[in-house]
Amino acid sequence: MKKIIFLGVIVCLFFGLGVISIKAQDLTKGLVGYWPLDENGKDMVGKSEGKLEGGAKWIKNGRVKGAVELDGVTGHVVISNFELTTIDLTATAWLKGWRQDAWAGLMCSRNDPMSFWIGFTDADTLSYVWNNNSDKTWGWKQGPQIPQDEWTMFAITIAKDRAVSYIYTDAKKMQSAVNKIDHLEQTIADNLKFGWDQCCGPGRHVKGIMDEVMIYNRTLSEAELVKLATSGLAVERIDKLTTQWGKLKQ
Repeated sequence: MKKIIFLGVIVCLFFGLGVISIKAQDLTKGLVGYWPLDENGKDMVGKSEGKLEGGAKWIKNGRVKGAVELDGVTGHVVISNFELTTIDLTATAWLKGWRQDAWAGLMCSRNDPMSFWIGFTDADTLSYVWNNNSDKTWGWKQGPQIPQDEWTMFAITIAKDRAVSYIYTDAKKMQSAVNKIDHLEQTIADNLKFGWDQCCGPGRHVKGIMDEVMIYNRTLSEAELVKLATSGLAVERIDKLTTQWGKLKQ
């Protein structure tokens, strides 16, 4: 009888892990750029390698394994060979840090007249640039407040008729705000940077630790983003049962 119960537990555990893996695989749908920043700039789904510039350095202890540490003065990551033309977008990453000055860029690609930007407004809320640098995007300051020096998963999702700004922390969970405007097709091109917006002087740097940067060519739901924040792509549960990203890709 004990043997039957034991086998039942093993079967349940096996199928339970299978369900978790399937759900994790769903989060890879539409993923066009994934930089874990685990002490290197490798793109896990494409060929868009990242390299350090200025006062940036790889560190071992990020939100998930390694990360990049930005000095808030010159440090940033430059991504090469990345290009995406889309209306539907999700861009997300983890941050533990703060801005150098207002309008510091978390993720930025400037290609006049088109621009893609996610970062701090002068009200320290999370906003974005789209629609050929329209002030209806960067001028929208009603997003959630970015916490200072606290692990935060930030995300911007863009669809044809709206954009949503998300902030997730372990303490407050998910917060969001919606900008209900029409969006155009835009291009994110080769000069993509993490941790700095090169526009308008040297002061738009981020200081702190960035980790797990992802870009999708679709709009993730809030439920998907919560799962990404709590489980990630390399599914790691509280009980330490882990499915490696490399296995998920096979």
